[in-house]
Amino acid sequence: MTDKTASLLKLSAEAKVGLFVLLGIALLVYMSLRLGGIQFGRSEGYLLHVEFASAAGVDKDAAVRVAGVEVGKVKEIKLKDSRAHLVLQIQPDVLINKDFMAVLTTKGLLGEKYLELVPGSPNAPALKDGDTITRTTSYADMDKLITILSDVSNDIKSVTESLSKALGGKEGEQSLKNIVKNIEEISYRLNKVIDKNDARFASILKNLDDFSTVLKNDGPLITQEIRTAAKNLNEAIEKTSGNLNGLIDENRGNLKEGVENLRLAAVRMQEAMDSINKIAKEAGPEITTTVASASSIAKKLDKGEGTLGKLINDPTVHDNLNKTITGINNYIDKTESFHTYLGYRTEYLNQSSKAKSYFSLRIQPSVDKQYMIDLVSDPVGKRKKETKETTVGGTTTTTNETTMTDAFKFSVQIAKRFSDLMLRGGIIESTGGAGVEYYMLKDRVRLSLEAFDFTRKGKAHAKAGATVRFYKYFYLTAGYDDFLNKNYKSSYAGLGLEFNDDDVKYLLSSAPPVSF
Repeated sequence: MTDKTASLLKLSAEAKVGLFVLLGIALLVYMSLRLGGIQFGRSEGYLLHVEFASAAGVDKDAAVRVAGVEVGKVKEIKLKDSRAHLVLQIQPDVLINKDFMAVLTTKGLLGEKYLELVPGSPNAPALKDGDTITRTTSYADMDKLITILSDVSNDIKSVTESLSKALGGKEGEQSLKNIVKNIEEISYRLNKVIDKNDARFASILKNLDDFSTVLKNDGPLITQEIRTAAKNLNEAIEKTSGNLNGLIDENRGNLKEGVENLRLAAVRMQEAMDSINKIAKEAGPEITTTVASASSIAKKLDKGEGTLGKLINDPTVHDNLNKTITGINNYIDKTESFHTYLGYRTEYLNQSSKAKSYFSLRIQPSVDKQYMIDLVSDPVGKRKKETKETTVGGTTTTTNETTMTDAFKFSVQIAKRFSDLMLRGGIIESTGGAGVEYYMLKDRVRLSLEAFDFTRKGKAHAKAGATVRFYKYFYLTAGYDDFLNKNYKSSYAGLGLEFNDDDVKYLLSSAPPVSF
């Protein structure tokens, strides 16, 4: 070892400390540059391009990840055709396929934004240096979420203000006290009812337990027997009902005529018997001669002698009489198929909070033809636009207001039915129009669509609805009225009733007479 080397080794303590500090500073600078993403020399990897509508929150050198693992960084962010254009630097050993999706997302709820590449099909070709990722999306932005939450908080504030106005003050406090008091009274009464009927409830529960045991043991057998009995009863009823309906339909006119003839015959027979008894008492021995004469007349009638005998025995007279009776029966059947219906319904219009009333007369001369007449009281039948000027503090404000008044309208339509579909047209609410109706479930449900008033400004008045008949006379209706006009469209719901001519006859016949 030379003297020079020995002198270098014999550094002072200050020199050793200074050298140690210089090494520490160099190491600190290097680590800072590495953590800051600053590289020396040429960057490794290849470049890809991607575009977003907005890259808010994404900074240069933001991480690019695949399945949560960092595979590159955002090298450059610039504006291209009003869109955010990002240049990505991907590590050379990572392959990004063509169907990868670029997603802007965030670490946690308030973390930094980064770019996530979501893999697609593993068989897709890999992207090369300078290619563009075409599939992009982004998760919800925190600013948008905050805006939505702000709107929600405003709505909640409005609700709480309304509750405060409704329940605040002495009146609201008194209302709350009354509600609490009513709840206490109800609970007290329920407790009393339960206490009084505790034994009865226990007995009911025991009976239910016994009944459930019986059902469990004998239920399948009972169910099978009930089904068999119901099936047999249903078949018998259908068969009997079909036979009776056919027999009645075929002989309805004959039955009416036969009953009337029997009644008249009984009356006349009674009158004849009274006359015979009277004559027998008065004539005495002359009855024998009269009986002989009657026997002779009967023989002549049977042989067809005389005018009366020809009438009785001539088949032509019989045929003509049958034709006359057949014509009368046909006329009676046509008369019975002619029906008249009277009805009334009211519809509550949600948009105007008013009720619209209809008084209807429906005439049905045959099964497939109807004539319909409606008298309509429309609470918004007339609409008038007015311009008002208001001056406050020297400033004039012009406002347009639409006023709605009641109107009386009428409808006269003719309808033709084809199976379950019926077409109708004519005058609807004092204007020309047409409609279509479809019947379902044995005419218990009816769907309707009609349009009228084609000459008014804007669009025609269109109405769609459904009617459900839940009883012979009553039905419910609901739908959407004037749905083509955004200013006046309104949902509606209503109740109606309808009587046929037989019901009206019954009501009029059962009404007490009016004395003057």
